Amino acid sequence: MSTHKEYALIAILATAAIVGVGPAFGFCPPDCAPKANYTTGLMTGNSTTTVQPITIPVTLPLSLTTDKTTYDRQSTILVTGHAQNIIPGLPVTLRVSDSLGNVVEVDQLTVDSSGNFQTKINTASPLWTSGGTYTIYAQYGIQQGMRITQTQFSIGGGGGTTSCQSDQLAATLNNELYCIDYSISGGTATGATLSSSSKTLTVNLQATSDGQITLKIPRSVLDAKAGVKDDSFFVLVDGEEKDSFTDMPSSNIRTLTIPFGMGAEQIEIIGTQIVPEFGPIAALVLAIAIISIIAVSAKTGLRFMPKY
Repeated sequence: MSTHKEYALIAILATAAIVGVGPAFGFCPPDCAPKANYTTGLMTGNSTTTVQPITIPVTLPLSLTTDKTTYDRQSTILVTGHAQNIIPGLPVTLRVSDSLGNVVEVDQLTVDSSGNFQTKINTASPLWTSGGTYTIYAQYGIQQGMRITQTQFSIGGGGGTTSCQSDQLAATLNNELYCIDYSISGGTATGATLSSSSKTLTVNLQATSDGQITLKIPRSVLDAKAGVKDDSFFVLVDGEEKDSFTDMPSSNIRTLTIPFGMGAEQIEIIGTQIVPEFGPIAALVLAIAIISIIAVSAKTGLRFMPKY
């Protein structure tokens, strides 16, 4: 057989194959229109074809609301939300950030059988020191099943400005206000500032007699660390180093009691880290994210490594 005849035969066979396959794949009766969430048939031993439904991952819509839009520093915020296409046993991860982007709250919430979830947040937490607009983020699921939504509210009024309580010292940093609980004897505290460059809290005084000031400084505002351990603050009263002060640390607060003499005008407290440094909180966020991934993997059979 000549080469031309061979090519002609191949072309005829190819055309016949295409025509023969066409009715099977190119044409479809009305009742075989494509259906969402279905895969092609699986061939069985007797050469018959069956259609089996599968679940295709979808984006999970979330709604998130707060009971009010503005709160003060002694409020309880009621957060409610709803998730569609729920995965039983999978929690919603909630994260709250202040106007500077610092994380001030992290939690995991149970989703009920209707897809609803809620929680209460106390703004009196030591981490809630900044005024202005806060943002709540909610996350549910991973990969295609992940959806992040948010809602915003203000602490002490909008516009990034606010005022502290009468028993709180107002400290400013980059036009942001941070409220620090304090008490004083022998004078009055007239104001305070924070310096991110020197990691210093400076308190201005009018001392009418010998006295002392006690400051409950949130670790999220100013802290002193040597690695992971607490370190001592460096304290100056009118530019002179002061060793005779007490420091009572807790998990969230460093309580300093600093004595001063009559006529004192300024106290400087120097630490090693200052807002917006949130190493421990960032680690907590990462840990919760990892737990969420593990939980989803266990419930959905999702594998990150190939199975051999």
